[in-house]
Amino acid sequence: MKVKFQKSEPYISRICVTCGTTFVSEEIEALLWKDDIQIGYLCKECIKMGSEGLSLLLKKQSKSLGERAKILDELSREPIECPTWDEYLQELNEGITKHKEKVLEKARPLRMIMSRVFLVGENIIPREEIEGLSPEHMRVFLTEQDTSKWPPEILHLKKYAEMDVEKYMFGPNDE
Repeated sequence: MKVKFQKSEPYISRICVTCGTTFVSEEIEALLWKDDIQIGYLCKECIKMGSEGLSLLLKKQSKSLGERAKILDELSREPIECPTWDEYLQELNEGITKHKEKVLEKARPLRMIMSRVFLVGENIIPREEIEGLSPEHMRVFLTEQDTSKWPPEILHLKKYAEMDVEKYMFGPNDE
């Protein structure tokens, strides 16, 4: 057997014939040949091992594959329940749909409650009341109208959410 180098299309996933690891090809790749038959690709680590190391690695890989083949042979005698292809496609489509919904939900612009933005921006809510809140908690405070949906960490802000903000915005009513 002989190892030969050849030019390659880089960044192609390969499996090393001597150790079984997956690696990504570079501009030059090493191949193991027996006469005119290509046996398989070799990773950099196996090339570093040299001729003697490659023989030992092939023996080790052969033993490992033999053990796996025995297990697979035993398993092949067991009945296997497998969903249909159509069921797989249905699950896949549902998964894709749910993923798209999550992405769209995250991308959807938030509708802020402007009176609460005003309360924060004009320092009507004391800084110590909001310091230490997570960005997620602030997002809930600024966007969620229903205070029953708030996490406990921000329930102390409920009194501000219920304030009559107009008196702060326009001053006292001088009628």
